[in-house]
Amino acid sequence: MRSRISGPAGSTSTRVIALVVPNLTNPMFQYWANEILLVAASEDFEVLLVATEDKPARLEAIARTLVNRDIQGAVILATHRTDASALLTLREARIPFTFLSRRSEYVSADFVGIDDYAAARQIAEHVLGHGVKNPATVVGPRFSTASAQREKGMVDALQSAGLQVLPEQRIATDLARDGGHRAVKHLLSLPARPDAILCGSDEISLGVMEALAEHGIETGKDIVVTGFDGLQHTTSPLIGLTTIVQPLKEIGATAARHLFHRLRSGPQDEHRSVIVPHTLHVGRTCGCGSVGKTAAGKDT
Repeated sequence: MRSRISGPAGSTSTRVIALVVPNLTNPMFQYWANEILLVAASEDFEVLLVATEDKPARLEAIARTLVNRDIQGAVILATHRTDASALLTLREARIPFTFLSRRSEYVSADFVGIDDYAAARQIAEHVLGHGVKNPATVVGPRFSTASAQREKGMVDALQSAGLQVLPEQRIATDLARDGGHRAVKHLLSLPARPDAILCGSDEISLGVMEALAEHGIETGKDIVVTGFDGLQHTTSPLIGLTTIVQPLKEIGATAARHLFHRLRSGPQDEHRSVIVPHTLHVGRTCGCGSVGKTAAGKDT
């Protein structure tokens, strides 16, 4: 296959890659987008940024648009783990793509992200050290492999310690503060209030803490709350969130570099998964007295 990135003049009609994100409101996606833009600029490429709002039909429409515009490649953050139709549209058009954070269970491609399962177990085990007895989990949509693995890691760690996580206390919601607010409304309606809420994203955890505060419940004192992603503002002393920190700049840049490698090498290379190390940031929201401690991610 002739390289799409470096063929002779006229061999491709664009020098544009696409970045497909779930939404444009989550700061995590903005961090990744910035790094991908920088790498693309260094390759003299432009980036078309599109959002799916986590709707499969929207992702399929975007895939058809990318084919029609002769986009040369894509970094995809919005993959639905059990829906392969949009990805197959790109594959049939020989448009290479790299998965970032999420991946498909049915279509293979290069992947860059952290070990979500191991990270989730690590933060749950830290919470167990605070003597929790009635935990709840609130993650993003389960059609995301990242959210599904985070929920599984948390629940497995809690169950290994003898704690039952009831189905009504395992919530999947939007990756936004509104999702956290809705989760708290549900959890506070249960007969027994959870003493810990383990969240699958920092944005969800911020919504959770805001909603708890509206009910006079103090995070870190009355209830344990944890996040996942390690956004700069959430790990600051002002908020002091206990969370898993992803090296966001490194992940975004690595995903972009892998896409450009694929554009140069063609499909003959085997697909590669790059697992980037995470860290545990210990703040106040878990009940710890000190803020800013970190622990490296555990090997699995």
